[in-house]
Amino acid sequence: MMRIVLSCFFLSCSMYTHAQSANVDFKKGTIQIFPDPQRGSIEGEVVYEFEKGRGADSLWLDAVAMEVGAVVLNGRQVAVDYDGKRLGVKAPRQGGSHTLTIRYRTQPGQTVYFLGWNDAVEGNEQIWTQGQGKYSSHWVPSFDDMREKVAFDLNIGFRKGFTVIANGQLASLGRADSLNLWKYEMQKPMSSYLLAFAVGRFDSIALQSASRVPLLLYYPPEARDKAPFTYAYSREIFDYLEREIGRPYPWEAYQQVPLRDFLYAGMENTAATFFDEGYLVDSLGYNDRNYINVNAHELAHQWFGNLVTETDGGQHWLHEGIATYYAYLTEEHLFGPSHLDWKLLQTARILEDLDQTGAGAALLDPQAGSLIFYEKGAWALFVLRRQVGEAAFRKAIASFLDTYAYANATVADFMRVLEAASGIPLQDFQARWLVPDTFPIAEALAFLRNRSPLMASFLDLREQTRAPDSLAAEVLSQAWADSEDPGYRAALLREYRPSFLEEHLKKALECSQVEVQKAALAGLEQTQPWMIPHLETLLDAPSYEVREAALFRLWTALPDSRAGYLTRTEGNGSLSDLKFRQLWWVLALFTDTYATLQQRAAYLEELQETTAPSFPREARENGFSLLRQIDALAEQNIRDLIGATEHHSWQFRNYTRRLLDSLMAERPDRAYWEAWGRSFPEASFPYFYTKLNAL
Repeated sequence: MMRIVLSCFFLSCSMYTHAQSANVDFKKGTIQIFPDPQRGSIEGEVVYEFEKGRGADSLWLDAVAMEVGAVVLNGRQVAVDYDGKRLGVKAPRQGGSHTLTIRYRTQPGQTVYFLGWNDAVEGNEQIWTQGQGKYSSHWVPSFDDMREKVAFDLNIGFRKGFTVIANGQLASLGRADSLNLWKYEMQKPMSSYLLAFAVGRFDSIALQSASRVPLLLYYPPEARDKAPFTYAYSREIFDYLEREIGRPYPWEAYQQVPLRDFLYAGMENTAATFFDEGYLVDSLGYNDRNYINVNAHELAHQWFGNLVTETDGGQHWLHEGIATYYAYLTEEHLFGPSHLDWKLLQTARILEDLDQTGAGAALLDPQAGSLIFYEKGAWALFVLRRQVGEAAFRKAIASFLDTYAYANATVADFMRVLEAASGIPLQDFQARWLVPDTFPIAEALAFLRNRSPLMASFLDLREQTRAPDSLAAEVLSQAWADSEDPGYRAALLREYRPSFLEEHLKKALECSQVEVQKAALAGLEQTQPWMIPHLETLLDAPSYEVREAALFRLWTALPDSRAGYLTRTEGNGSLSDLKFRQLWWVLALFTDTYATLQQRAAYLEELQETTAPSFPREARENGFSLLRQIDALAEQNIRDLIGATEHHSWQFRNYTRRLLDSLMAERPDRAYWEAWGRSFPEASFPYFYTKLNAL
């Protein structure tokens, strides 16, 4: 936490009450910032235009750990009340329009992430924000309250050679000395947790929607060949959602930016979605992890979450459930109803399992997990649409967006609009779907049964045969022949794997559909001789995951053929994928006839390098895991591990902490671990020192 330096006009925290008056309405915010990546700091100024009514005696903003400079109200410097979290000034006596200017400097402890600026890797430098759950008040005096909506303009000065992306539409790009000055403008108000900016080296694809909204799709220059696969269907997704939702896209432009080690799959910042660069994929990676669902989900949030915003966490269904629902509709539009059927069946099974573990929750529970808000939330909307009818549902969605545009709403508001549009009381729906902490699996399966004869046939088969290993061969053969639909066949493999005999598995492995190949490989037990030619064919499958699984099985089963399989996959493009390449290095290390000692040393060195901070977190985690399995963690890997215990990504941070725990348990030698502390200041690496002091 940086030192707090206040202006000479500091007043005690008791000067004003911290409650923002309902008679103060902030209308416009103009932000100007200058990020300093070497120091991890931001110098800035924000100018707010606001309306004051009767009875308002103070103005309050959230501003975390800032050096507050001059605070100017209507052109005159004023006293401030600041406790390191909240900043207050005495409101002007007169009503009407006023202007508040705050100059500040901050070194954000969260919300703004400076990546790659202090390493030796060229071209990996980025700065980006994540405001949801973190709050923009760590980098600009603003409002940690979703109900305060402001039209923001962002002016960002940064060195030349970098691209700056922010909310709104780029109005101008100027130059001053060594800096470029990027000016982004917005016309409509939004909650300040949706404020965002990103800095990096990016190229872009410029498109335009059918409604003439500018679409900018960014990518790193080195990922030029991946951009078409990453952004597949992007314009079609945009046009479809505008039509399906029934209301125009509510902002001036739309931008999408892939970022390194982003905290989540994606984040729907107003007019500027940020997403994890793991979705930058080529033609094979597209079949393993494509961006389509995330793309549609974050775009749907521009209406549900950004245009109309929840009032509090208990209304989160209005954000995540509706966005997930529209993302599923988009997939149905692109890939057909059957694609959606099998996806919904999988999520229903997951939610059913969640209930059986006691981890279910109500959709109105603000502490519910992601599976509840996203998947149970989407399911509720599918059922709700069928209950009220297609026409009434569409009418209600349009009415809801019109009524609460650029404002806030509750679930109760949403349900009232639906009841008015449909003329149907919905208390029974709420009692079945919103209030209980369990998932109504019987109703969900009945819904699916009515969607298609194929799904009904599958569910009938499951009801008739409860034990997955008791399905008669002739019944399974007939079921397999009933349809070539990949979702259906993959579901058969997942559900009845113990009943699949050699003749059935051969058909599955011979299938050209990636979804079926993955399901078949996941269910295989010991590799049998008859499987070999099928696995060899899968070394050229249109999926890195399938190729990886096939290679590992073949390498394990046929020691004398290992070198040939390594040579084949080295030559067929499989090593383009870093995860595949990491496994390949390990297999090559343990294939005596494949490489010289010098080559194997090089493979090990390359694998060990992938735990470094310059690599994406998923590659780092896989590198740690593989090196741990082969007992090859070197000194630099231990340094990388300790450093990662304070990584900004909680998923990766938790993984590295668990790994460190196990290593320290295996070697509880305080002197050994204390020696590592020389490279890590105690103040910056509290987890490591907590574990060290416990030895």
